[in-house]
Amino acid sequence: MALATLVVPPLAHAQPVSIEEQGGAPATRAFGISAGVTLDSTVLNVSDRPTGNGTEYFVRASPSLTMAHRGGRVQGALIYNGAASWRRGIDDRQGTEYLNSLSANYLVEVIDGIGFVDARASITQQTVAVVDAPVGFVETSAYRNEVRSLALSPYVRGPLGTVAEYELRAGATLTRGSNDAVSSSDIYEGLFALRSPRSGASFGWALTGARQRVQFLSSSAPTITDRVNAEVSFRPDIDWRFTVNGGLERSDVVGALRQEYENYGVGVQWTPSPRTTVTAQGEERYFGKAYRATVAHRHVRSTFSFASSRDVNVSSWLGPSQAPVTLYELYFNQYASLIPDPVQRDQFVLALIAATGRNRNDLVSGGLFGNSGISLERRDDLIWTWAGPRLTLNASAHAFDTERVDAGSGNPASRNDSVRQRRYSAGAGWRLTALTTVNLSGSRTMTKDVATFERSDQKAIAAGLTSQLGARVTGTLSARYSVLNGAIESYRESALTGSISLRF
Repeated sequence: MALATLVVPPLAHAQPVSIEEQGGAPATRAFGISAGVTLDSTVLNVSDRPTGNGTEYFVRASPSLTMAHRGGRVQGALIYNGAASWRRGIDDRQGTEYLNSLSANYLVEVIDGIGFVDARASITQQTVAVVDAPVGFVETSAYRNEVRSLALSPYVRGPLGTVAEYELRAGATLTRGSNDAVSSSDIYEGLFALRSPRSGASFGWALTGARQRVQFLSSSAPTITDRVNAEVSFRPDIDWRFTVNGGLERSDVVGALRQEYENYGVGVQWTPSPRTTVTAQGEERYFGKAYRATVAHRHVRSTFSFASSRDVNVSSWLGPSQAPVTLYELYFNQYASLIPDPVQRDQFVLALIAATGRNRNDLVSGGLFGNSGISLERRDDLIWTWAGPRLTLNASAHAFDTERVDAGSGNPASRNDSVRQRRYSAGAGWRLTALTTVNLSGSRTMTKDVATFERSDQKAIAAGLTSQLGARVTGTLSARYSVLNGAIESYRESALTGSISLRF
């Protein structure tokens, strides 16, 4: 029996995690739960700001909870993080604050084999004005909007004899923010699909019809998009799948009147091994060209993923989600096939993040706030990780461009409607002893408002020492230095932080 071993850096856990990749899988729990709390205190010095310079004292308590269900009628995971903070020292930022972060995705089987309900819930802290928005301890609630989203999608699906399969789906996504004037929306969707049986045949077909109704609180009228589409697929062997699709679309998103558009596109999926997947799809839509390409590969100790897309920013059951993704969520999903047990995976991911000195809530995709209307977004996300017996590395690159497409609807403009952002980050951790690790990380974020030509450039570097103080207790001491150069906000920040983390 061949074994592949991933050694968890011992900064958060005493035992390594061993994963069987061939010859069977390790025993996993149908339900797993992991909880913890982190207490940290920071001394912060801010300089070179027009106002608000000086020394600040920052204390924070951060509870966390991860629950995962595998098997039975309920499958999915819930990830929650909170942060209660107290600030003292600089007048314009003194006070208390509590922040929430939630990601929950569940599938519930209601009727045996045919009736299901998809459910999603999220709470994210999104940037209100990304240009000149500070990152780190200088950031305050003036630059953020807490966005809460709940989405439900009941559906039925099943066979029609031996010739076809059907699916009927409804969906609703309700989004609310701390500033309702620009952040609330209601999305309602319906879908009918008829497709060939998924039996691995060389040729396949599908017919779909869908309607999407999007209502923003800041708009007097909703936008409605109807679409009918036909798809033909060809699978010459088990590794390759090709698709061609075409149809019609009617929409009033671009301009105030409903117009009809032709849709057509092609796609390919290549799976050369269970560890590697490559997909690419391109379409002509009412807003122009849409595409999505992904490359994902995992090895015994490393993972690599690249995703590139151009699409509207509506979070939809009928298309790819544009919701922000945190570093923890990314790694938790990436290692799902390698570490099926949710508790072991949670421990591994937390150790991997801590070993390189990064924060579990760092956004690796999305995070710009622009919910006042429908925008066209282009994204490129590159993530690489490597976890060795002593050395742990990660690196990421992120590119984001957004452009408003529903200008004819009368919605007020958002401050993130025409933004170009580039972000690079990397981290390294080295295990000094069985219980102690040192880490170094750095990042750079460059942002430009295409409409006003305002720019900002944020650079940050951090170094830390992490040690396991007990079976479930971890201590960290870190130093951070960052510089922001912007048209409106500029500063230099130096911070020294000590923290204690307890896992239950």
